[in-house]
Amino acid sequence: MTKLWKNLALGFENDIHELLQQQTPKSRVALVFSSTKGVIEDTIWKATKNNIRELEDPFQCVIDDFCEEHPNFSWEPRCNVSNACASAHVACEYIQTLFAQDRADFAVLISADLVGPFVTKGFASLKIISPTSNRPFSADRDGLQLGEAASMVLFARKRPSRPAPIRLSRVASHTEGTSITRPSMNGDGLVSALTQLSSQTQVSPDLVIAHGTGTHFNDLAEELAFQNFLTNISRERIPITNTKWCIGHTLGASGSIDLIAACEILRTQRVFRIQNTQVVDPKFRMNYLTARSEITNSPSRNQNGQKQFRQILVTSLGFGGVDA
Repeated sequence: MTKLWKNLALGFENDIHELLQQQTPKSRVALVFSSTKGVIEDTIWKATKNNIRELEDPFQCVIDDFCEEHPNFSWEPRCNVSNACASAHVACEYIQTLFAQDRADFAVLISADLVGPFVTKGFASLKIISPTSNRPFSADRDGLQLGEAASMVLFARKRPSRPAPIRLSRVASHTEGTSITRPSMNGDGLVSALTQLSSQTQVSPDLVIAHGTGTHFNDLAEELAFQNFLTNISRERIPITNTKWCIGHTLGASGSIDLIAACEILRTQRVFRIQNTQVVDPKFRMNYLTARSEITNSPSRNQNGQKQFRQILVTSLGFGGVDA
């Protein structure tokens, strides 16, 4: 984690810090940290029934340390967002609200998670950790694999002149509360979030980066949600890919990782397969990019010479019935 944190700090100094320094000194910069709070063993041992409500957020120290290391900016507001494995999406939604209310000009989103005993034993107790390999949406999928990651993304309320901007059109979330540890089986929770999204912006994706944990419940819920929501758009035309097959499920960082992947696809016009998946579940009807899919690694253009990937939909699901 120390190595990750040093690299993250270096990335801030070299890239984000430079961009922010070029703005007016009075720019308001929000700092948001998203994590599932998977590593909470120390907090659990310290907590008692008398002091549990008085303990500060266990990750507040992450925010405080970062602000002390970079005192050149007035980090306000600053907070932690923990909303299960949809934490990064909900953090983006919070930043969206800050911008809409004119409470910030920029926002730095840090997303990170570690795999500790609490996380490992929790997922193991649900019997959803794959003993083989992660194969999202496959006929023989047998569970997820855990991963660790830390990422940083800079958001600007107004369109910057440099670098070439990528626009985050809209973020929406819905909490259904169907189950503590899985989404609704019919995908209605994700459909509600997608419907909320489409009421505010035009949703016509050229590609979907799915949450795709490789568990039976999650993949089925996403498949049904995509079938229901994308009915009016050519289901066969929209390819669906995924990152967890190669980096694992990075919990509260997974949404940010997928957002970064979407930005890279938009920038390079190259897309990647779900390489571990050979045969899609025969009950599924969507167009999943598997190891056997025919795609090219060269920049993609349509018949009119325009960029093939112009809008990408990224989905995220979390415990407690959070769909985003």
